Amino acid sequence: MRAAPAAALIVWRSTLRPLLRRPRSSLLSVLSIALGVAVFLSVTIANRSAAESFRRAFQQVTGLADLEIRGTVPEEILPAVQAMPGVAAATPLVEALVTLPDHPGETLHLVGVDPFSAHGLLSLQPGFGAAGGGHLGEWLRGGEGVAVTPGFLSRHRLAVGDRLRLQGAGAPRSLRIRFVIGGSEGDAAGDRIAALDLAAAQEWVGRPGELTAILLRLTDVRKREDVVRRLREMLPADVSVEPPARRTERVEAMLSAFRLNLTALSLVSLLVGMFFVGNAAAAAVMRQQVSLGILRAAGTGRPLILGTVFAEAGVCGLVGSLLGILAAPLLAGVLAAPVATTVSSLYLPVEARGGWPSVAEATAGILAGVGAALLAAWIPARQAAAVDPTRVLHPGAAPELFPLRAARLALLGAGLLLLAAATSLWALHGGPALLGFAAAFCVLAGFSLAVPLVTDLSSRGLRRLLVRREAARGTILRLALEQTQRALHRTAPTIAALAAAVAMTVGISVMIHSFRGSVVAWTERTLNADLFIAPAANELLGLAHTLPDEAAAWWNNRPGIRSVGTFREFEARTPEGVPVTLGAVSGRARGEIDFLHGGVAAKTEALRNGRGVALSESLGRRLGLGPGSALTLQTPRGAVTLPVLDLYRDYTRDRGIALLSSETFRALWSKSGVHSLAIEFVPGTPDTQREALCAEFLAAFGGREAAVCYGNRALRQRIAAIFDQTFAVTAVLRTIAIAVAVGGVLLTLGLLVLERARDLGVLRAIGASAGQILRVVLAEAAVIGLIASGVGLVSGAALSLVLTWVINKAFFGWSIDLAYPWGDLAVVPLWMTAAALAAGALPARRAAATPPAAALRAE
Repeated sequence: MRAAPAAALIVWRSTLRPLLRRPRSSLLSVLSIALGVAVFLSVTIANRSAAESFRRAFQQVTGLADLEIRGTVPEEILPAVQAMPGVAAATPLVEALVTLPDHPGETLHLVGVDPFSAHGLLSLQPGFGAAGGGHLGEWLRGGEGVAVTPGFLSRHRLAVGDRLRLQGAGAPRSLRIRFVIGGSEGDAAGDRIAALDLAAAQEWVGRPGELTAILLRLTDVRKREDVVRRLREMLPADVSVEPPARRTERVEAMLSAFRLNLTALSLVSLLVGMFFVGNAAAAAVMRQQVSLGILRAAGTGRPLILGTVFAEAGVCGLVGSLLGILAAPLLAGVLAAPVATTVSSLYLPVEARGGWPSVAEATAGILAGVGAALLAAWIPARQAAAVDPTRVLHPGAAPELFPLRAARLALLGAGLLLLAAATSLWALHGGPALLGFAAAFCVLAGFSLAVPLVTDLSSRGLRRLLVRREAARGTILRLALEQTQRALHRTAPTIAALAAAVAMTVGISVMIHSFRGSVVAWTERTLNADLFIAPAANELLGLAHTLPDEAAAWWNNRPGIRSVGTFREFEARTPEGVPVTLGAVSGRARGEIDFLHGGVAAKTEALRNGRGVALSESLGRRLGLGPGSALTLQTPRGAVTLPVLDLYRDYTRDRGIALLSSETFRALWSKSGVHSLAIEFVPGTPDTQREALCAEFLAAFGGREAAVCYGNRALRQRIAAIFDQTFAVTAVLRTIAIAVAVGGVLLTLGLLVLERARDLGVLRAIGASAGQILRVVLAEAAVIGLIASGVGLVSGAALSLVLTWVINKAFFGWSIDLAYPWGDLAVVPLWMTAAALAAGALPARRAAATPPAAALRAE
């Protein structure tokens, strides 16, 4: 009965009470855990916000539907669908994405609805009467009336009766706000939805006689499969019939790889913080070595000693996690914009905002923070439990009490590097893609375990080089090296933390540099035309609008034109329902196709003649197809099988794309319009003639708000800007990890100054000046920075192989040519050493100001 209270009292007096009295000793470990948890939660919040923005907007459009028919749906099918047994209600939709020329960067999801059939099925309906600002008869007349949400009116300071310019395909169109949508959720997603009459939408978006979707509510959801079977018998083969939630699941699956990569990167700050928690725990053990020795001599068991160390680490982890939860909304607000920009650039337009973590997210943050703290405290806790009570009173015995078995740790690190190689090969040859992250962790852990041996050997080697030098600077550097080697138990974890941060910086920088170089080289090979033209709205909306087929004919009839190429993207499906993005191409101006297995000319000619398709390597990996296999697609005429000519490089989307000739596409799907034009001029055509032709084209096809013309160089610059924008969030996370790591130098040197109080007092007593003490501590900071830079560069180079060739390949299927930014890597030791010196300035000044008498009395 008395054992538990006694144990609690020991833990309180030996750990928790000193922690409350001297909180500064654990301040950095608490802050590092807090920042790690905050980064993790902020990325989680931003990712969740981006996904929820799509989900809310999607749910507002689909309403209470149990099924949705989606694709190019003939309008005459609607009465048969509404009369089908098992269908309680069915309402048609015509959807389009548009931009707002008067509000740059703004987009709207325009939905044509039928208020009669949508009643009770859709919340996306105009409110008629005084509150709505219009009446039913005005809505049915179509014309220029549009309905928007109250949030949209408030955000743009508009009112019912104001005009609103919308940019779709062709020239902008001015509509009048005549209605307010009832049932709006009032969030950012709902504010980006507008409604108009179904017939007006068909005319406005160029879909006469066609629908984009029919939403159905069933009389009995349990009989859904019977209804689906009957619907598929009467619908075109390429039209999908499925629950609305299925489309949400596909979008979330599409975003999952991006979200997972970003979440894994966010945990780097927490990983770096673990080094400092371990260092702080070791410092606590060092401060309490006498008390621990007395407890051991008095018969206290090792489990209780372990508990005291874990209690302090757990408290630091808990406090840090709670602070991280409080800081997460602020950091999420910073990260939300780059996350939304990246998702919108790569996948689909979304909004992302900050906000508080959910209960589940906050719980995950606490578990991550406390778990990381306890894991980091494992080695100091074992050292404390194994303390020899007969040696704890020996002055300056820290290194002897807590020796680091450098060779054994390095051997374990080598084993982890071999494990990283094995898991990398497994991930590339059919294993789970998550093994790539395991390989990256093994690389970081392996090099971190080698830090004690590298530090010891480096210190010994440098001391031997300086042994013949008698100058004051040489003496000071030798003292710094001796102190670094002697306090390996303290300096090694800090060097490992700094090296891990440098490794992440180097690894991510090399990956981004390699990726960027591969994209630039790819654009140089494939974008050979002189001029590229596309709908202006597509810069915000993706490939939502098309240019008319007459646009290509217009250029073909102009003088000085050597070749005109076209591109049209379309979403198709396999018979199993797997979505496949098709790219219909024509004309030599589209440039070369970067086939992976040679024979470019023959395969390009076969593609243009409709003898097969070319799959991007990411699509080939996703579908398990390669040269010599076949791709089967559902078309309005049934299933069609096309031979795969080869795989090719493409960096436009991670889901991949299948190229086929425009003639084959039109024959199978009967679609008109193109998403972009590529114009190749006759060599020697003056720039003035090119500009005049471009201006003439824009005037003929709706003006600059309808289409945009890019020269070859301008388009490549635009692609590079989008690429840099895509990786903006990565740069933010990388900077945070570096900031956490550099702060560790401040903690380590401060602890070393406290541990060496007696040694510093002796040096001052025998004549060392305050300036010399200052230079010794600063020299040690520089040594820490240099060694961390060296280890970080080597481990970063290894990590870049995993990021570039394993994780990227396993998740996205892209082939990237590895390239090192030598100039950026060369300056890493310079800024890392400078940062270490800056962090060591305060502890150095404190050490120099220590009176020798006070330092000697400490013993």
